[in-house]
Amino acid sequence: MTTATLPLDAASLEPGELSMSALMRELNLQEKSAWLLVKLMNLLEKQRQQKGLGWSRAWNKYGLTVFRTHIQKIEADGDYFAPLLPLLKHFLADAPEPYATFVESLLSDPKRMAFTFYHNNTTEDGQQYEGLTLSLGRKVTDDPTKRDRLDIILEDRREEGRVDGVADRLRIYVCPWSTYQSKSFHPCEATAFSGETNELVQNLYRTAVAKYHLWKEDEARQWSHWSVRYIDYFGPRTFIPQGSSLI
Repeated sequence: MTTATLPLDAASLEPGELSMSALMRELNLQEKSAWLLVKLMNLLEKQRQQKGLGWSRAWNKYGLTVFRTHIQKIEADGDYFAPLLPLLKHFLADAPEPYATFVESLLSDPKRMAFTFYHNNTTEDGQQYEGLTLSLGRKVTDDPTKRDRLDIILEDRREEGRVDGVADRLRIYVCPWSTYQSKSFHPCEATAFSGETNELVQNLYRTAVAKYHLWKEDEARQWSHWSVRYIDYFGPRTFIPQGSSLI
């Protein structure tokens, strides 16, 4: 295989500008299986989504291409999570119950799990972003097929083919299973930051991007599952913006 096999849009980086690990991952992700298996897996995923099974949530699927996932180690990665705590305190200060109590409970739970999903996003209005989801969760005590979940999504908007390395959009989804089973959750979104708020957002984004580059060559950090070859929202990027932070 050669770099020319990457089907990127015309405004993307040249494949030769990618790191070796990023290039190899993009090439490997193109090796999708037979269309029938893909179709069947996506039907299964849709049913799982309707029942609220597993880790997946709607905001982590539609319009997204997830091209890499890193595993976090709760005890060892305190410096990664440190910028998250003041950000959540700031943006969720007025979160109603039971969501406020849920966040406190999850963040102090030694059994919580954490992953970071790196993605491209094309929204319904045609805006393009590259970004990441810092996702914390845990198995529901009485039913390990279900998950409590807290997602923090940071995205850098693509303009004229480029991104500038600065987060332009923040979304937070507070989603305990106790409410999600009736399709209720607490969303928070912001697209204009200034002063202290901007510093909270950018500090977390800078930290997450720095960890991406530290972990992208570490095999122990790579999350993989056989199902990623069959599910539509996992796959190679169709664009890699000029100035990308995630190469």
